[in-house]
Amino acid sequence: MTDKIMKAFYTMMVGLSLCVGLVSCEMKDELRGAGSGTNTDMGYLDLGVAVNSSQNNVTTKADVDDDGETDVDVSVSADDFPVVITGVTDATFERIYVSYSALKAENPVELPVGEYTIAAHSNLELKNSMPEPYYEGTEEINITKGVTSSSTVKCTMKNMEVKMGYTDQFIASFQSWTVTVTDGRTTLEFVCANKTQEELNPAPVYLLVAESVSELEVRVTAVNLKGETVPEVRTLTKPSGGSSTSWTGGDALTIEMNGYIPEEDDDPTGINGSVIEINADVTFDESEDKIEVPVTPVGDDDNTDPEGPGSGEEEDPEEPVTSNLPTITIPKTTYTLPADMEADADVLIQTALKEGSGTEYVGLKSILVRIIPGNEGFSSALDLIKDVADFSEGVELVGNIGLEPMLQFIAPDLKVPTENAPSYTFPVGAFFSTLQDIGATTDPDGHVFEITVTDNNGNSPSGSVRLNVLVEE
Repeated sequence: MTDKIMKAFYTMMVGLSLCVGLVSCEMKDELRGAGSGTNTDMGYLDLGVAVNSSQNNVTTKADVDDDGETDVDVSVSADDFPVVITGVTDATFERIYVSYSALKAENPVELPVGEYTIAAHSNLELKNSMPEPYYEGTEEINITKGVTSSSTVKCTMKNMEVKMGYTDQFIASFQSWTVTVTDGRTTLEFVCANKTQEELNPAPVYLLVAESVSELEVRVTAVNLKGETVPEVRTLTKPSGGSSTSWTGGDALTIEMNGYIPEEDDDPTGINGSVIEINADVTFDESEDKIEVPVTPVGDDDNTDPEGPGSGEEEDPEEPVTSNLPTITIPKTTYTLPADMEADADVLIQTALKEGSGTEYVGLKSILVRIIPGNEGFSSALDLIKDVADFSEGVELVGNIGLEPMLQFIAPDLKVPTENAPSYTFPVGAFFSTLQDIGATTDPDGHVFEITVTDNNGNSPSGSVRLNVLVEE
């Protein structure tokens, strides 16, 4: 009995060894990209991968040195870029190298005769907002029998650099501020609360701009030396001179905030005795020339009227009045849970006073709220009330009293505004407990709340205000 058992065990082990050997061979063939073809005609590829020369010096921020300098130019190497060789002639062929360095160790690469697409990219996950640039590139190559073909994949920047700066005058005129830059999909936030070197010299941010966006919105909420809040909104329009009429990867945008406190009798804006100015310039790929970016006050079709108010044609009386827009004030544009569970997340919406009235407000006509859930759990919760309130399309809050029980299912104690109300506070923080219970967000933008406001004069701030809630594990 023992001999039979031993013999059976030996036979099983031999069979297992043969199976392992066969699997190992198959795995090796697969890793080498053998594909399904049996072509034995071979050629060679001498491959290079490089970052576009006009984009391979990136400004980052390091620890502040004794001179207060923080800018550090870093040369970008493609050595750690993953490389994928995909067959065109043989669509089943694919060979993956974990890095260009690994491929270089094998150069020239032996490949079956045929056409190939070669792709390389940064060894990073591409996100809408990143602290560093992301590069990618592709190249087509034809491999000939017995010939060594040379090719270089040139990787260009996929996202756009956004740098924020402040003049000495601006720093002296305001005690704190928040500046946001948005393409309508992603909002970048630059906050200065304590005037630290890091806040006054913020690191560049790299924005993956949404498609076909030619205008960016810059929104400023600053607190002057009197403790008064000074808002400002501007539109930055893509100037001509680049390869695209839209903001795109490779653009390097610099925004400079300026501001001052006018003399007692010289306040042209009437905004709490302080003036905010926004200037911007951009450089395009393959060029070092700075091009001025048109900066337009929101609601204005032209930057300025050279002859002053009252000159030229009168405005169409049927057009909405844009001089007294409703304001939307948010303490922060991005919240991270659970760290910000107790943070102020009330969105204050305030309509303007009626012209000629010292106490009567224009009043609210519409507050449309759209929610883009950042994980399946919140998406399912919103689906439960979709028949009554479809937040994927946008839900009207003003006067919608019947909505309150449904809203309180997700955000306890939330009340909707009455018609013609002078103001309203939308408590995003009321959603925090539910969002925390649902679990971590899977979308890089988190849960997105878009709020669009219209007053009874038909006036709206430019576009929707976006607020992001990220939930960590």
